[in-house]
Amino acid sequence: MSTESLTPTERWLLVTVARRFYLEDRSKVEIAKELGLSRFKVARLLEQAVATGVVTITLHDSGTVDPALSARLAEHLGLREALVVEAAGGEAEVRKQIGLTAAGLLSDSVGAGEVLGLAWGRTLSAMTQSLPALPPVSVVQLTGAIGSNLDESPVEIVRKVAVSSGGSAHPIFAPLVVDDPAAATVLRRQPDVARALRMFDDVTTAVVSVGSWDPPNTQLIPAISAEEVSGLRAQGVRADIASILVTEDGTIVTSDFAARCISVTPEQMRRFPRVIAVAGGADKAGAVAAVARAGLITGLVTERALAEAVLGAEGVAPAVPAQTTQSDRPAQQAKGIRA
Repeated sequence: MSTESLTPTERWLLVTVARRFYLEDRSKVEIAKELGLSRFKVARLLEQAVATGVVTITLHDSGTVDPALSARLAEHLGLREALVVEAAGGEAEVRKQIGLTAAGLLSDSVGAGEVLGLAWGRTLSAMTQSLPALPPVSVVQLTGAIGSNLDESPVEIVRKVAVSSGGSAHPIFAPLVVDDPAAATVLRRQPDVARALRMFDDVTTAVVSVGSWDPPNTQLIPAISAEEVSGLRAQGVRADIASILVTEDGTIVTSDFAARCISVTPEQMRRFPRVIAVAGGADKAGAVAAVARAGLITGLVTERALAEAVLGAEGVAPAVPAQTTQSDRPAQQAKGIRA
């Protein structure tokens, strides 16, 4: 249907009725009385205005959490909680929406006296930009530093969150990956690093990002040599989370690489009462499913495209890893939304 066949008077009437109703917030009865029409005629004109494009309706739903989709995703992946947010725009805008949602979840659910563990990543950096004041918590860095972007450095992320809470910060002033296991051992013994590593046993909530290796969408790959990347891919690496490498079926890849990392271990992460992954983009669906199968996360904050990709993927089963099931974790202390 179009307006081309309408006379100027008919088009004027169509536009006038639409203007009164949508812009001036007049009722159909008021419009009918003013223009000498029946209420039913006004209703038909409003329908025609939408059908012909005289009126277009845009729903700005970015930032809205979909409870039903969140519950489906949590059940599908075997997680205790999930938040799926409507996000639109480019990658940076999507990360901002996910980060804002994760920040709200932390603000609502983390209590005073907790120990909050943080990894690195662009979405975590976006989260810190939106984080409201938290109750006093201790904030510990879960990995060494990676990359050259200071805003996305785990040291900076830890600092910003500690400032927002008024609690203590426990950074790791060391690189994530070093040249050999012996060097990593020496760094772990340094007093400041050792102090942070000891706090891993007290972490109550951790927030981590997820990297994908197939297709590649991770900050870890550029940090290591092409030869090593090729070798790790040959071992089936599909995802990384806090430098922990995971295959598609949820198996942890143990190699010389892990021995060279200054980072939380898989065993430690599985003991954390609550581990929230933040990730977006349909290309990370396989990686998110892999880390869920590995039993490394209890919750997820993401957006619709990734959630629908996970739910639509063939062969994606709920996460029940052989090593540790989610029910083996200590009772969760946080008050966050439960799926």
